[in-house]
Amino acid sequence: MASGGFAPPTCGTPKSATTQSRADCGHAAYAITKRIRAFTLDDIPEVVALHKRLFPGNSFSSAELEIHFRQLFFENPWYDEDLPSLVYQEQGEKICGFYGVIPRRMRMKGRPVCVAVSSQFMVDPSARNRLAAIELQNAFFAGPQDLSFTDGANEASRKIWEGLGGVTPFPYSVHWTHPLRPARYFLGRWKERGLSPLVQFALRPVSAVADFLATHKHRSPFHQAEQSPEEDFTWETLLEQLPEFAAKKSLYPEYDEQSLRWLMERASEKKGHGRLRKALVRNECGQIAGWYLYYLNPDGISQVLQLAATKNSFRRVLGQLFFHAWRMGSYAVSGRLDPEFATDFSEQRCLFSFTGPRVLVHSKRADLLEAIHRGDAFLTRLEGEWWMRLQGG
Repeated sequence: MASGGFAPPTCGTPKSATTQSRADCGHAAYAITKRIRAFTLDDIPEVVALHKRLFPGNSFSSAELEIHFRQLFFENPWYDEDLPSLVYQEQGEKICGFYGVIPRRMRMKGRPVCVAVSSQFMVDPSARNRLAAIELQNAFFAGPQDLSFTDGANEASRKIWEGLGGVTPFPYSVHWTHPLRPARYFLGRWKERGLSPLVQFALRPVSAVADFLATHKHRSPFHQAEQSPEEDFTWETLLEQLPEFAAKKSLYPEYDEQSLRWLMERASEKKGHGRLRKALVRNECGQIAGWYLYYLNPDGISQVLQLAATKNSFRRVLGQLFFHAWRMGSYAVSGRLDPEFATDFSEQRCLFSFTGPRVLVHSKRADLLEAIHRGDAFLTRLEGEWWMRLQGG
């Protein structure tokens, strides 16, 4: 039996099979208040208007946002009418709350697990019911999924999740950063803290010289040794290789051709963090030792989307990633920690922080929570909502 006493959910059931799926799960879990109902296609314009009111600085047009909400919440390959996104609406009034839900498929020690990833959680502060956000979160937790998960949460979301029984697994909420041009990196940090433009301009030549010396001296901890050329790969190759690497963990994602292709196409369209690059890494014998996917940000911080490696090849993968990001102009690379490789990150002189988007989970299954707490889960940014967030282009 799945959590909450539900029959095993058919997470991501093909649309042709949703009739049986509804018989298995049903919508009873969402009938908590009269103000919460399933998100429909007709609601998209109103939800977009809500987003525009709450995030007026966002650069997306209403038309672009409508495409985004339709693609994510109705055209994703795991779409299931029994695990819908939710809207909050007072009787006769406009929608004042939205809770995006994307079903995902995972496995726990080989057995199927239904996961629900939350995204774009928003409630208008002017809503008459001050508990609207809590009611939406409660409705989501009451769904038929085995595991609720997000990795793009802010502090307000964290408080609601934890107040209703969710947890913040520390191992997956740590972020690492490796400075590639250390002087330029710390200059950028000072800029964020209010360093004047005039001082920044004056320090740029000095930082450039310092970074040249730091990356070219062999004894420097920031030395960049020449690496093999990047070897691009297709989503078909990723589909073939992922089970071998991911299934070493107790909890890991399950993809097929349709879902992985959709995921890679959507992730490639996101430009807020830069252009998506991907590369295989091989060992001395020419065998695949791992790979990395990251958003290249020249003259900025490049963000890692997914990184996989064998235990003995992790530093080789990191070395190739750092070299090519540095060669393309990045002054740092950042990502979310995989607890298995915490020592490797530390010995590669990465900086660690607990700031930024949080990973939050909720489940009534002790085995799932235990696997996540001990770092025995393949949960990269590709498996969550981090890359879906509406920032930039």
